[in-house]
Amino acid sequence: MLFKYLPVERLDVIENLKIRFSPFRSLNDPFEAFPLVDISEDINPVISQAIRELDECWANAQESEKTRTNSNLYEKTKADFRKTALNISNPYNIGSTLTDFLKHLGILSLSRTNSSLLMWSHYASCSEGYIIGFDEHHEFFHRRNLEGEVVRPLPVIYTTKRSCVNENHYAYRQKLFGEKPVEWSYEEEERLFLNNLDSRSATSKDKYGMDIILTDIPKEAISSVYLGCNSSSETQSRVWEALRLNRIQVTVYQASISRTEYKIEFEEAERKCL
Repeated sequence: MLFKYLPVERLDVIENLKIRFSPFRSLNDPFEAFPLVDISEDINPVISQAIRELDECWANAQESEKTRTNSNLYEKTKADFRKTALNISNPYNIGSTLTDFLKHLGILSLSRTNSSLLMWSHYASCSEGYIIGFDEHHEFFHRRNLEGEVVRPLPVIYTTKRSCVNENHYAYRQKLFGEKPVEWSYEEEERLFLNNLDSRSATSKDKYGMDIILTDIPKEAISSVYLGCNSSSETQSRVWEALRLNRIQVTVYQASISRTEYKIEFEEAERKCL
């Protein structure tokens, strides 16, 4: 099962059965928008060829033009070209350009755990929000990638070292789209990707200037709901009403704090009478 932690202000997700697949630049880890992509195997031959052509031009120039001033200008031109080419093609700049290019690729961040104290605090309004539990075997979570292959959600790998990858690198997609700093390991994240987000369907823009595009959630993919231990009666009522109106029959759990351990416990909740 996969879980989505949601704050109180996102009760609309369960009410309207729509959720956002966010672009890289809208994710809360600043490293997401700047992956390191190595294109040296492609760019170095191009630079070398350009330098050879400049050398040929200089060699074929009239002797009268080969003054000290022009010679210095020629050497400076070569140095500036090499510096500019290497700067434009450095892994950081290429990664940033890539995320700009992939602005229509959306990411749905999910978790393998429903009992993370930090997740309840950070993503569910300090336990005032709720969690939607999803059936990870539902076809919604097994989409086709850019090559047309049916794939499962991508488990995130947590590490202390940034990978610098190229398209020939082993596990290229994993390292490019599925690595995060070890500080985020408590999330136990898995990522679902959605390509070709249509900006014409945008409802607004977020604080990063990126389109907010909502995607339909098939109700059959929902397998459970968890109410935060600090959820209000209004929040609980809205969740129950959303399930009723959308004709979703799943088990709802009420979270509570353990009296003996630092952990969250769950008990099946009784349906609210509205």
